[in-house]
Order: sequence, then structure tokens, then C-alpha cells
Amino acid sequence: MTDEKEIINHDFETGDLTGWTVTQGDTFSDDHVSNEATYWGGSFGHEGNYHLWGYSKLHEGDEATGELHSSYFKLSGSGEINLLLGAGDDGDNTYVSLVRAADDKELIRQANIKFNEEKYSKYVWDASKYIGEVLYIKVVDHAKDGYGHINVDDVNVYNEGTISDNVDQVAKEPEKTDVKQSGLLTDWSAVSGQWIPSTNGSVGGIWECPTLVELPVDGDPSKRKWVLQVSINDGAPAGGSGMQYFVGSFDGKTFKNENTSDKVLWTDYGADFYAAVDWSGVEGKNGEKYWLGWMSNWQYANDTPTSTWRSSTTLPRKMELTQTAKGLRLKQTPISLKSIRDRGDRISYTNKIISGNSRLLSNFSEDTFEMIALFDVSDTKATEFGFKIREGSEQYTTVGYDVYNEQLFVDRTDSGNFDYGSNVVGKHEGPLYAKNGMVKLQVIVDRSAVEVFGNDGTTVITDQIFADSASKGLKIYSKGGNVKLKSLHLYPLKSVWKKRTLLLNQTYQVGPPLT
Repeated sequence: MTDEKEIINHDFETGDLTGWTVTQGDTFSDDHVSNEATYWGGSFGHEGNYHLWGYSKLHEGDEATGELHSSYFKLSGSGEINLLLGAGDDGDNTYVSLVRAADDKELIRQANIKFNEEKYSKYVWDASKYIGEVLYIKVVDHAKDGYGHINVDDVNVYNEGTISDNVDQVAKEPEKTDVKQSGLLTDWSAVSGQWIPSTNGSVGGIWECPTLVELPVDGDPSKRKWVLQVSINDGAPAGGSGMQYFVGSFDGKTFKNENTSDKVLWTDYGADFYAAVDWSGVEGKNGEKYWLGWMSNWQYANDTPTSTWRSSTTLPRKMELTQTAKGLRLKQTPISLKSIRDRGDRISYTNKIISGNSRLLSNFSEDTFEMIALFDVSDTKATEFGFKIREGSEQYTTVGYDVYNEQLFVDRTDSGNFDYGSNVVGKHEGPLYAKNGMVKLQVIVDRSAVEVFGNDGTTVITDQIFADSASKGLKIYSKGGNVKLKSLHLYPLKSVWKKRTLLLNQTYQVGPPLT
């Protein structure tokens, strides 16, 4: 990285921080490089004209904190390093250290144990075992109490001859401590900076796989908001893995949530949408983003009855924001499946009254299809309506709407013989409010999955289901009264896999399977 033997401006005689870099806080600045020879108690005893005086009325005196790094150097000569330190003697919060550039590991840490107010004392390190390594000097001030600052001068990292006999034995590699894996925030110590407590959203499990995107509002590219997506495991609404999001602003460094800290917004209310990632540089005409998620849940991901692959991804979805009575909410819509719709088998109905267990779809038998249904709930007496998909003699999955509670749901309690475990509930619900008296359901069914988009994707539920191969029935129903089906379009879906023709009279080399 460098062959320099000495650090730049090792004695601060430039009168400023030339060669040094402030990496944190405001306790180190050009204002702190001083030519003052005395302080309120006597002489500093520094070398030359200038020195780094950590106390400054311009920067809140002892209240200011921060860190300062020297330029890089390759240790050579005898390996002796010597320097002058004054003021702060808090070994945990005010100190100077020798740091390896390759991994930012502290090799030697030195506090001012020879405390004599602001006056400088000399320290000598034996760093000979690090000769040939690229290093830097770090000055740390995390203290705010009296003498919560540190003074530094004349840092000499290149010395020839023999190492001084006055080596400070306290200057040694910091002791290794056990790494904490869990516990309350108050049980931990900050390596640098300050802890900022945060209880935004759901904190019921581990946060991981964040993604931060800027999205248009209702198709208007001039109105945009930032959305922070976070995967959480456990603690999602269906149990186990899931995703939540926050809407707010981002200035390039800090994201600010515009909702109250206790407001939880779920990306998907099903059990099988996790760790979603978006495409970079691929946007819709108004700036919408596209992404897809892992369609599984860590509660049972290793046990799903599939072969030769285990789990899959969702359909790619377009992301944008929409204004609702409850505030800005995420809107997700799947990409078009027109290219794989089997147009010859399309089924359509308009203005049908659904009562009880209707036989309207009794002749339908498919295990992969797309369904778009529009229900008029403006004056319905029904308390619930929906579909039973992948229906067999003893199994089905319900995709329905709870009118009274205004909830979209998927219930896979009877969807098959697979045990999802006790931590994952059977019925997965999300809020869905009628729009102009209408409820729209877009349901995409695959052999082992169902993705439901309510009212053009304002509420989404994604679930794996493991029905028997013979369970291909479909039923439409209502409970508590009739409901008007304004329109229904059913599209059986063809496979995305292309048929391949075996080429004869060719020589093939058979090798081991790819891993």
C-alpha cells in the first residue's frame, strides 16, 4: 500500500491537520493544532512550535468526541515508536493506538498513565514484531467528563539503532475479549461512535437483507419516496420469516422513517416471501422498481417435500407506492404472464351472483393458472367469499376475503399433508379495503405455490402449498349471503420450460454433475 517510513506531519508543524484524517466526530480539527506554549497550570513541554491540543472552546471543550487517523507507513528501522501524550487518562475512551492497515486491528494501545494535567509525557513502544507491515496511528477521544480530551505531539514511527530501554510495558496488544452474540443493548460497548436505540417497526427477530429503493407515488415520477425493506426472522405475521418496510427520506447517509416508530408495515402477509432483491438499473417508465423474493420460510425450508430443488423464487414484481387513507403504502404487481397463458382454454364470466358453494367452476381442473376476479361488495350481505383452489377429495387451499374485518386471507390448513410446524399459523391475513365498493383479487397458482395480489397489489400474500397431484379442482363460494361477481377471467398457464428435442448421431461426453 505504501513504502513511506514516516507519517506525514508527525509533529503538526504545518500548523494544521495536514496528513491526518478525521474519521469521526468533531473533537479534532485544524483549530486544535495550537502554538500555545502554556496552559492554566504551566508549560505544555511539547516539541517545536505546534502540537495537537485536544481541548478547544470552539468545539465544546471536553464534550466533543471523535477519532483521528495518521497517514499510512511501513514500519522499518528498529521498530521503536515514540510519542508525547498529555491530558486524558481514561484508558477506555482516550488513547492512541497502532493499527494494522490490512484489517484495522489494534496492535498496541496507549493511554496517558503519566497524567500531569495538560503537560506532555514521553512514551516508547517496542513494535519490532510488526516491522515490514503497513500501519497507521489512531487517536481516540470518546470521553466527555473532565479532561475528556487528549493531547498528542511528535509521533516518531521511524527510528534507527537500538530500542530505548525505557519501553512502556503497558503499551501492548489489547487483550482479546469474548464476542457477544446476544443480549440487551446496554450489555454491549461501542467500538466507536455512539449507540442510537431504535425500536422502529417489528423487532421480534433478526433483521437482515436490507434493500433501499426510491419509488414513485401513484405513477408520478415527480413524487418519490424512499422505501427501506428489511427481512425479519422470526416474528413475521404468518410466523417465522417475513419482510417489513419503512417509508421515508434518505439524504445519502441517513434514512428517516416518516411513520411513528411503532408502526409496522408488512411487505407480504404470507409465510413464504423473504430476502427479496431488486434489479439494479431496471426500472418502469415512471421509475418503478422490479424485484423477487425467496419463496420459503426458515421454519421449514429444509424439510419441504420437493426434489431435486428445494424452494424457489416468487414471480418478479413491480414495486411502487400508492396513497391510501392510511398513508403511503407499498404496491406490488406481478409481471405480465400473457406469453404463457393458454388462450385456447380461457374462461370468463361477468355479473354472476355467488351463493354458498357455487358450482360455477365445477368443470375446471388445472394445477397452474392465473385468475383475476372483481367482486362488488357495496351492498353485499356476505360475510366472506372467495375460492378454494387445488381442491381434491380431502384437501384445498382457501383464498378469501373477510368482509366484516376487511381482511384478505389465505388458509392452507387443509392444503396437504405437509407439516409447516407449530410456529407458523395456518391462516394468513392482511388488511384490504374495498375501492369504490370493489374488491379485486389476482391469484396466481403454481403446482406448489399461490401468490395473491389484492386490489392491484396493495396487499399481497405468498404461500407454498403441497397438494396432491390429483387435486386440481376450483370452487367459488360465499358465506352469510350472496356476493356479486362483476367479472372473472381464468387463464390456464403453460410451462416456461422449452421442449427440447434429442439430437441423434451426436457424441456426448458424460461427466460428473455440476455442484
